[in-house]
Amino acid sequence: MKKNVYILSDSVITPLGLTTQENLEQLYAGATAIKPYSNEQFGTYYTSRFEEGLVLSSVKDADLFTKIERLFIASIEQALASLSIHADQAHVLFVFASTKGNIDQLENSAFDRNRLRIGVMANHIANYFANPNKPIVVSNACISGVQAIEYAYQELQRTTYKYIIVTGADLASDFVLSGFYSFQAMSPFACKPFDKDRAGVSIGEGCGTLILTTEKPDKEAIEILAVTSSNDANHLSGPSRTGDGLSNAILSAMKEADVKPQQIDVISAHGTATMYNDEMESLAFQTAEITEACVYSVKGNIGHTLGAAGIIETIYLAHSLQENTTIPSLGYREQGTSISLNISTKPMKDKELTVGLKTASGFGGGNSALILKKKK
Repeated sequence: MKKNVYILSDSVITPLGLTTQENLEQLYAGATAIKPYSNEQFGTYYTSRFEEGLVLSSVKDADLFTKIERLFIASIEQALASLSIHADQAHVLFVFASTKGNIDQLENSAFDRNRLRIGVMANHIANYFANPNKPIVVSNACISGVQAIEYAYQELQRTTYKYIIVTGADLASDFVLSGFYSFQAMSPFACKPFDKDRAGVSIGEGCGTLILTTEKPDKEAIEILAVTSSNDANHLSGPSRTGDGLSNAILSAMKEADVKPQQIDVISAHGTATMYNDEMESLAFQTAEITEACVYSVKGNIGHTLGAAGIIETIYLAHSLQENTTIPSLGYREQGTSISLNISTKPMKDKELTVGLKTASGFGGGNSALILKKKK
């Protein structure tokens, strides 16, 4: 029999705010953490990054850990703070999501090169919490975060783990920025998801953590009804022009969740603000018959946080459902896709939000869809 999976606790740390609540306040206020920076290779570019010297003082022996490792630890500690769960127990499993991990340390000759491997980095962090289990790592481009949740969801169905801590982080390192620059995919201004004047992505830094369980919390809870993935096998870096891969993932999730199109109240889209991604998503939403649902992207607020995006944005969506408030899609002014979408432009509380959809797509043709439901 299928087990219900609930979000027990969460944490988000981004340049927009160092807690989930700070992030949400800034999202509803229409604030952005994206700023212009200069680089000899890229010239002026726009990204969301933490201030230099960010240590996150709550981390014990912080100087023994890199920037991304401190982000992981601080976010996990925040998510655990309100619970009586001890991460050193055998019934707790860690699942990590990241596309590049410690890649910012690539040219640091004093750095332990072994920790450039994401699995070794994950072990290092799990050891900080004295967790006895081997951590799981999901690294599959920009769908890593949602697929990490998918792995945890499936693991809770078939094992005796009581709690799974799903955490994802990435940095706006020169290595990452140069990759997107080489694709000519970086926006010359703060990105504008779904807008007709969009011109590319803005990269962002951040970390998100979810603690999942099959035990229903006493208070109002957010349940994960389904998480599914597909691959459109279209191109190494370009999404399907028809949106079939993403629509397959969405339709599969809706079938598993027993949710009809008209029941989806709000969609947290991938919304990278590239010409092809946003158009592809609009076509996928049309195929899935969900274009009437309220749609938004937070990439204009925090940038694209890569492997962390699916986790951070699922947390935002969960709180949006709990607070019955739509998140405005920053940067959107005029329809920029061939399919008309119901883009959120300001916080709205005029409708009960019960069911939410999170979508993600990434290099290599990967697509994921996740459905959340608010349970009284």
